[in-house]
Amino acid sequence: MTIGLTTPHRKYLSWAESTVGLRGKHVLEIGGCSPVQEILSLSPRSWTCVNLDSAGVERFNRDADALDASNFLAVTQDASTIRMDRKFSVVYSINSFEHISNLALTVEKIRQSLDVDGVLFTVFGPIWSADVGHHLSIPTDNGPLEMFDGVLRPWEHLTSTPRQILERLTPSFGSVVAQRVIDYVYSYPDLNRLSEREYDEILSQSGLFPVMIIKRKAGPRLPPAGASRTRELLWVLRNGRASILDRARARVGFAIGFLKSRIATA
Repeated sequence: MTIGLTTPHRKYLSWAESTVGLRGKHVLEIGGCSPVQEILSLSPRSWTCVNLDSAGVERFNRDADALDASNFLAVTQDASTIRMDRKFSVVYSINSFEHISNLALTVEKIRQSLDVDGVLFTVFGPIWSADVGHHLSIPTDNGPLEMFDGVLRPWEHLTSTPRQILERLTPSFGSVVAQRVIDYVYSYPDLNRLSEREYDEILSQSGLFPVMIIKRKAGPRLPPAGASRTRELLWVLRNGRASILDRARARVGFAIGFLKSRIATA
């Protein structure tokens, strides 16, 4: 049975299955709880979620019980504190690494959780050094303000001071909303504000070996100094050296999964 590709969860699960394989494997999910029904369609041997969203954890466990998925479990826990009593073939994480405050420690915990030759599959972004890396998302009386709405100019969170942005936004949005934008961009705690260079450093010091690295670039073509056009990162890392064949298989597998997702949403 194959899953459709009409939701982000299904898309990312399909990419991971095509790239590293999930069927028959013990999988640890970091920073989220994928829908149980969609995981079941890929027949992993077990699925464990570590997530700080207690409501998401409760929903996952309830759905697992309802679908008789006794080998599925979610726990409410900070990923940087995980100490599992078992090893995993795959660690899977989607749109979480940009939110984890101590990412270097978390990646080390992930390495310790992987079998020899186990793999990490993660996609995350937008990262802080991107044009929309501020992740702006606030409700207002006139509707939500989101990162792609153009409220902030490309890379303005990096090139301007909070006061400069506040002064520019106040005439259009009012002082209260303008201040809420500033508070979110620079003080929202669920964002680590790591640049592309810092992610590269964490990767290089992780003790894991790159199988495939993809940097999705978007936005204007001339970023300011210290900024980047890389919005999203995809890492496939192995707990052990990756051969040329490993890298080739991952790239071909990902290309097939990506093509399927594009066709399904066309």
